[in-house]
Amino acid sequence: MIRSLQNKMVLSLFLLILMLLAAAVISTLEFRKIGESVDRVLTNNYRSIEAAKKMTDALERENSGLLLWMIGDRDAGLDTILSSHTIIRNAIREAKKNITEADAPRLISNITEAYGHYHASVLAITGNEWIPEDAKEQYDREAQEPFFRAKKAVNKLMMLNQEQTYRQSCSIQESSRRAMMPAFVSIVVAVLFSLLLYYFIRLYFIRPVQHLTESIREYYPEKGRLDAGIVSRDEFKSLEEEMNKLISRLLHKREQNNE
Repeated sequence: MIRSLQNKMVLSLFLLILMLLAAAVISTLEFRKIGESVDRVLTNNYRSIEAAKKMTDALERENSGLLLWMIGDRDAGLDTILSSHTIIRNAIREAKKNITEADAPRLISNITEAYGHYHASVLAITGNEWIPEDAKEQYDREAQEPFFRAKKAVNKLMMLNQEQTYRQSCSIQESSRRAMMPAFVSIVVAVLFSLLLYYFIRLYFIRPVQHLTESIREYYPEKGRLDAGIVSRDEFKSLEEEMNKLISRLLHKREQNNE
């Protein structure tokens, strides 16, 4: 049992500080874990979305290049087709490096397959000398369907990553609430502990002082002893005992003087 009043107060304050520090450490670790996880997932999702946007733009450009070639501007059309093809291949490689969803590899494979068929049909058209009408017919028969299928596959990949970004945003909000909970609980406990601490300070500090003050005010020599009613074994009890010893010595000295 702790008898020293100083030790009681120091221990009480130490426990209060310890609770607040524990809340701060737990919240900090939780936020750090959330931050690392979210940063990795969101970065990969952002890169996948950007790769999908590049694929969409490049597909449109390659299709425009093919149309340019078909209407007679063949050099500009071929240059557009080749540059777009390079962009799409690079974007597919980028998407493969930033996979965060279980369904993403399948969608990327679908994109690769659909684009492969489309690009092969583009090369088949540009590899022959067609008149515009025949080239248009070949385009409608061989290239148009793979083109739309490739665009659809790219859009699915983009939507998958956009949905994951949204879910991750909701998860961040929930995780933030969970991270704040230890701090909130510790603050509530700290407030309750402060009230409890005030009660014990009043019980072991304020009331003994009040009792000693009342006892001294009402003391008279015939009573022979100062009774402040202090039951705790701390500095105030020691003070009461020493005051009674002092009274005993003074009374004894007075008796000797009277003799």
